[in-house]
Amino acid sequence: MINKSLSNAWHSVRGVILCALLAPSLASAGKMVMLDNIAAVVNDTVIMSSELDRRVEDVFRNIRAEGGQMPPVDIIRTQVLDRLIEEKLQLELAERMGIRIDDTSLNDALSNIARQNNLTLEQFAEQIRSEGLDWAQFRQQIRGDIVMNQVRQRQVGQRVRVTDREIDRFLDSEQGKRLFESEFRLGHILIQIPDGATPDQIQVAEKEANDVLSKLKEGVEFSQMAISHSDDPYALKGGDLGWRPAAQWPSLFSDEVIDMQAGDIAGPLRSGNGFHILKMIDRKGDVTTIVEQYHTRHILLKPSTIRSADASRELARSLHARIESGESIEKLAREYSDDPGSARSGGELGWISAGEMVPEFEQQMIATPVGQLSAVFETQYGWHFLRVDEKRSADMSDEYRRIKARNALQQRRYSEEVQTWLREIREEAYVDIRI
Repeated sequence: MINKSLSNAWHSVRGVILCALLAPSLASAGKMVMLDNIAAVVNDTVIMSSELDRRVEDVFRNIRAEGGQMPPVDIIRTQVLDRLIEEKLQLELAERMGIRIDDTSLNDALSNIARQNNLTLEQFAEQIRSEGLDWAQFRQQIRGDIVMNQVRQRQVGQRVRVTDREIDRFLDSEQGKRLFESEFRLGHILIQIPDGATPDQIQVAEKEANDVLSKLKEGVEFSQMAISHSDDPYALKGGDLGWRPAAQWPSLFSDEVIDMQAGDIAGPLRSGNGFHILKMIDRKGDVTTIVEQYHTRHILLKPSTIRSADASRELARSLHARIESGESIEKLAREYSDDPGSARSGGELGWISAGEMVPEFEQQMIATPVGQLSAVFETQYGWHFLRVDEKRSADMSDEYRRIKARNALQQRRYSEEVQTWLREIREEAYVDIRI
């Protein structure tokens, strides 16, 4: 079986927009029968009913596989349609921003996923097919996920700023010390309120949140209530937000759950987005003070007014091939790299720990064997490839704690800002729901 993260990835596969399908003409009457129609119009794109139906079936298949109770179909369809609308808006924005993932970059990303599962790309593709899944659709789903992640990084990442003074206060606080000792897996239900909500709208949302909480206390399954009521993007996964270090959760959450035990429920908690209900699915503590570090070099090629993104990618691949043929990465980094901080030292970044770099860079760094070049990959900064010269295990130093604290505070704010940003682009868009 493929691992859970891949299974979850499959269950969120984006279907390709289909044209309206027409049945063959009836010989006797010469009529055509419409088999598909439009579920929603999102700016200049459409969501077809067939696409919505496929995604709904994916959700039900996932619920059946996990033995959960089936919620009403109309609730699932509403939840799925909301997610599809958000996806279309992000992919449309990516198109306007010129963010594209070509087949070579996609294959590199899939190869990394395969390596993490101890498989070759061919074995991984066969494993997907053996699960009854469509490999071409899986590739498209991964392509869309990469594109949307890059859009969010560019649009939301620039909103998040953390100062040294904030890090100092966080590390000195009792909560900061305790949060570094724990890791939480939380369930989440959000009863959303619109921007500029009236007192009546707030009251209705609060009543719904309290009704949900009452049912949870009566023993109704949390995942069922999340699927049926939550406005959070993770609703269709039963509200399961997965594992994160405690310090990375939004402060509204971590302040409330820091003393909760597995199975405990808290809420409703009020925020600008609405009312939140949390469940401590599980927790663990005493995180290790030994961390893996990677002595890394890289070359960065940034798109510019005189060199397009495609040209930057091709130059990166050309340099990659030259190094594989025996040329020095240090020499080529000094000559070509657009990273001023490392180019002068032959691309050297020094010792890097998990959490210091953007996710795409960190994923490549961890997956690349010592002494070998990574594939060419893209981040928000441009096109890179890297080489890991050494690995070591190191004690958690004060400097590393500051890095982890900065990353935790940035992650908190990033998660909050993503939800705000999604609401903003939805409100600014033309959305016509036709079902």
